[in-house]
Amino acid sequence: MNLSEFASGGTHSSLGGQTLNPHDLTRTPSGSSGGTGAAIAALFAPLGYGTDTGGSIRGPSTSNGIVGLKPTHGLLSRDGIIPLALTFDTGGPMTRSVYDIAVSLNHTVGVDKADAATQKSAGKFEKDYTRFLKKDALKGARIGIARDFLGADEDVDWVVEAALTAMRAAGATVVDVRFPKWLLDAKTEFYGAIRYPEFAAQIGDYLATTGPQYPKNIGDLIARADDFRSVRPDGAGPNPRRWNLMKKEKAAPGLSDYNYLAVRDQALPLVRTTLMGAITDNKLDAIVYPTSPRRPAQLAAPPSSVPEAIHSATNFANLSGFPDLIVPAGFTSDDLPVGLSFFGPAFSEAKLLALGYSFEQATKAIRVPVHTPLMAGDVIEVP
Repeated sequence: MNLSEFASGGTHSSLGGQTLNPHDLTRTPSGSSGGTGAAIAALFAPLGYGTDTGGSIRGPSTSNGIVGLKPTHGLLSRDGIIPLALTFDTGGPMTRSVYDIAVSLNHTVGVDKADAATQKSAGKFEKDYTRFLKKDALKGARIGIARDFLGADEDVDWVVEAALTAMRAAGATVVDVRFPKWLLDAKTEFYGAIRYPEFAAQIGDYLATTGPQYPKNIGDLIARADDFRSVRPDGAGPNPRRWNLMKKEKAAPGLSDYNYLAVRDQALPLVRTTLMGAITDNKLDAIVYPTSPRRPAQLAAPPSSVPEAIHSATNFANLSGFPDLIVPAGFTSDDLPVGLSFFGPAFSEAKLLALGYSFEQATKAIRVPVHTPLMAGDVIEVP
């Protein structure tokens, strides 16, 4: 499965090259778990897994028009996952239905002695998430729409408004939610203050467990990248975007730096309290927002100088550790998928799955991509 190197950035790797979006081969499938997202959308498999540190399950889910879950931090074990930033890292399922997400959780939740973070889930996970899936779950629900994250793409906004109309028709009450300016301004700074230092330190811990032929720290990784400048006979080629990011990660302050400690110990609890306050004060069952505020970007377009995270709410779920369920909501005028996020408090997966299932059944906004190829042995039967 092709994915971005070290689970960060667009879905391009030195070995596998660029993953393509099966809805439009000129558009990004988003990353970092874009290989999984594209494969599930293209019907190569009914279930796949990604990792999410800042949106890497949710970006590919919306760009490829599938269902995905970034679970509560600690609900699923991360044993065996290469770290990007353990404060935020989690694995999660990607499927073509909310039901399949629920089934996957039935087999993956639980406390694992190999991952201390799962201790937080003790007594808080369900044995059977499918029992919460009711078509009428939106009836009487109170849904907040995070309007701070609309306005970047007219087509995406239209899909979101149509989704809200469908929820109202299903019996939900929809209320506007606005976040404080300081939180909107600071969220990417808070994220970077944790993400960059942790990768530089934690990737070294991981590499120490590998054989002698492998790099042992981020400096070794950069040295190897700097010595790799052209395409090899086997097709592997440079990945300058990810490798340049490694230099920023290496330059980040260490885990004893006061900036890192202040954000980890003071800012992250502040974010959790603020987000929880928005939910409780408005008596909300969930907050919804466009997972990506814009349609999937053209692969050939120059990288934007403004990171997508500036406009998106996705890293709220990482900063807080809260869950975020993505459900297909519709399509733009150029037939690109748009996903809707259902965001809630820690360990509220059962409620989010219920709401997402009800929305999914009311809208049925998923479809097979136009560029889904046949696999070996497949036959299309024409009636």
